[in-house]
Amino acid sequence: MATLAEPAVLAAAKDALYPDLENRDDQYAVTESQFTADSWGGWCVPDDIRDRLRPFNSIRLESGEPDLLGVGPPAGEVLDGSVASAPVVAVEAKGRRENGTVDVARGIEQAHARLSEVNLGYVASPAASVTETARSLARELNVGVVGVEGAETASVLEPPRVTGAGEFATGVEAIRFRARTHRLTDGSFPVNHPKNYLGYPLALVVYDDPDAVYEEHVIRLAGDGRRGAILLGLVEGSGVDRLTHLGREVVRFARTECGSVESALARFDSWTGRSTRFTELAPRWAQLARSVTMGYEPTRLVVEALERLHADGVRPATLPEVAATACEINRPLAVEVFFTEGGRDAVLRRDGTLREAALDDPSVYKSGIHFQYKAQLYHVGLVTDRGTDDKAAALADAWALEHPVGPR
Repeated sequence: MATLAEPAVLAAAKDALYPDLENRDDQYAVTESQFTADSWGGWCVPDDIRDRLRPFNSIRLESGEPDLLGVGPPAGEVLDGSVASAPVVAVEAKGRRENGTVDVARGIEQAHARLSEVNLGYVASPAASVTETARSLARELNVGVVGVEGAETASVLEPPRVTGAGEFATGVEAIRFRARTHRLTDGSFPVNHPKNYLGYPLALVVYDDPDAVYEEHVIRLAGDGRRGAILLGLVEGSGVDRLTHLGREVVRFARTECGSVESALARFDSWTGRSTRFTELAPRWAQLARSVTMGYEPTRLVVEALERLHADGVRPATLPEVAATACEINRPLAVEVFFTEGGRDAVLRRDGTLREAALDDPSVYKSGIHFQYKAQLYHVGLVTDRGTDDKAAALADAWALEHPVGPR
């Protein structure tokens, strides 16, 4: 490659630190929205570089905006790596400028400035520009160094040491949440009835083969039911599946309501294929599901956005209105919840603000937000309408709270 501009350097560093992102549920990384640009210092950014940099988001820290923010253990040596099982990682990229220079020292200083807010900081730059003086400065300031030899070749030259960050910023928490839940609304709720997630803890608690029991009494998609139960905090899914405190409450409720877990599963079996709203079909179970669903952070974001819109006289609201309002409340989380990874190029400007016109393009939205996930909110009695899987129709589909708290 004739140049190693910052986008190319950052893409190579991302691949080196997180080489298996697609297959890891414990890692996630986003690139700062400035890298949505088509050109960089007069250099036309190739499509493959942009693809490797996706997804984009805009994370504001007190010390500035890191070029890349990741969650999860990076590849390569990390000193004191056992201190944090899911470290927050900030990367600053310094590419070769038009005059041929690379400001590695500035990148080290920027990465060091992030260390009060993240666990690991790296500078990435062309390997030839990393002098012994720069490496010494990086070691002194506890900054890792990634040397980039080419557009697809990079390695860690200096390992960093894990630091203990204090409270994470709102944007960092959004990315940490996304890392824990992985795909969020994009595939998180592939089946659209809350009973399908309440049923998994019941099958898990009393049977040696919970998947077989689940598929007999709830739905024939045990993997999807398990995933939803994990997302909603009913099951701890790392290693051997175990019930959380909330999952145990579901079991206690089932025994109180039905006499036994077996009787509760028989009742679930009787609901199979029923399209009746859950609040009408089983009001007490729906209330339980509603409480569980409100514990899910995207639910609280959507409900708060709808409350604000209602207070402003917008009822019902459209999907673009809900998305825009959610971004006003917590833009990093809203971007993760509402928009596809490819759609963010169109939605986010380089400074991280929204292009309002792009919100009218149905292709930028994750289908889960306006279909399966919205169906969950409908069945538990939070929103008035079920949702749709028709992308074009989703833009005008009504969003309103069933019982807004604010004045009518």
